[in-house]
Amino acid sequence: MLAILGNRGGIYIIDKIRNIIKDNIGNYINIVHNEGRNKIFEYNAKIIECYPNIFIVLLDDNSRMCFRYSDILTRTIEIKFNN
Repeated sequence: MLAILGNRGGIYIIDKIRNIIKDNIGNYINIVHNEGRNKIFEYNAKIIECYPNIFIVLLDDNSRMCFRYSDILTRTIEIKFNN
């Protein structure tokens, strides 16, 4: 299983990223979100829904966030799965 998405070691196509996220619905992940200009946020979340272009996560404070699969490809976010 892929441990980290969006790392510098490889390039993944959107379909592969979507399938990995879909296979991990219900699992907890760590998200590092780089918004640029030294704005980096870290979240602990649970993947709750997947759609063709986005996926939705439930954060620890019960709020929801959505991300695009292309965010992983462009390294705007990095995901680490909690096994």
